[in-house]
Amino acid sequence: MKWIFKIALFVALVIAMNWQYEQWAYKEYVFREADQVMQIEKVKNADVIYLSASSNFSPRPQEEDPRKLSQFVGNYFPSLLFEAINTPASHAGSHVDLLRFIPEKNKIQTVVCVINLRSMGPDWLHSSLETALNKQGVMYQSRPPIINRFLTSLGAYDNKTIEEREDERADMWAAPNLPFPSPRTNVNEWCALYKWGEWTDPKRQLADQYIKQYAYVVGENNPRIKDLDEIVSVSKERGWNLVFSILSENIVDAELLAGPELTQLMTMNVEWIKSRYEIDAMVVDNLNLLEPVNFHDKDFPTEHYNEEGRKRIASNIAHRLKHYHKNAFRNAVWEAELNPIK
Repeated sequence: MKWIFKIALFVALVIAMNWQYEQWAYKEYVFREADQVMQIEKVKNADVIYLSASSNFSPRPQEEDPRKLSQFVGNYFPSLLFEAINTPASHAGSHVDLLRFIPEKNKIQTVVCVINLRSMGPDWLHSSLETALNKQGVMYQSRPPIINRFLTSLGAYDNKTIEEREDERADMWAAPNLPFPSPRTNVNEWCALYKWGEWTDPKRQLADQYIKQYAYVVGENNPRIKDLDEIVSVSKERGWNLVFSILSENIVDAELLAGPELTQLMTMNVEWIKSRYEIDAMVVDNLNLLEPVNFHDKDFPTEHYNEEGRKRIASNIAHRLKHYHKNAFRNAVWEAELNPIK
């Protein structure tokens, strides 16, 4: 009986402490450390949710129309409520946690999840930002908030040091896992090749960055692929339509700077992803959709698009999304203004 009393007392204390924590400190903490928790109450009432990272935002607020890419998609479905969850540097692993955190009672019909090729490569897999994302992920677990907060205090998540992550990334770049003969068997060899002058030349540096971001072969053991598998599983459990949108990359500059082998790898990886998921999800392939002028950043390969780029990708997604929401579809008024692809 004493043990039963002690256990009951402990449970009662945890419940009381959790109630106090939720009333006084929880909101302040998640607003500061894991603000997407606050969005869950909003997105659960949406018809369509759009999961992405910074690719959803306008890189230039002074654009004529600086709205998010997801908002441009929503223009095609004016009768549906679209909501976006977009955290810079987030990826499929972050999206899994958020999807599982959505209450069982929700109005969601369709989930659009962005796939960023760079997020599957060594530089993003072992980014120094991963520790912060993993810490946030603890707060997205379906446990009493005070327990989640306690676990973050204990560091009960993947909180490797920057040095450890750099070592893991370096090991991947040195591994001979590329489908080309020497000197392109690994990233380090490929980057060491002479191109565009000395290593200080801006073109040389940008070429090497393209290689570091995209020179890998995706496979089922890639952590992001395991995350995408989980997203498929969650969507099936919840009865949601699932759309994977593969983001546009600057294919033209990638081939110009690093050679056709790199764009062959990028295309091969996209085809592998499509073949894996087209049975369980709708896969929208935007890889070759844009031109260099549509990419904002010129000194590093990113997926930050100008207004026309965001609208063009939105159009591609919306016309495929029409399959699930045919009666709600309306052509966006600005679609006719898009410049034809050269």
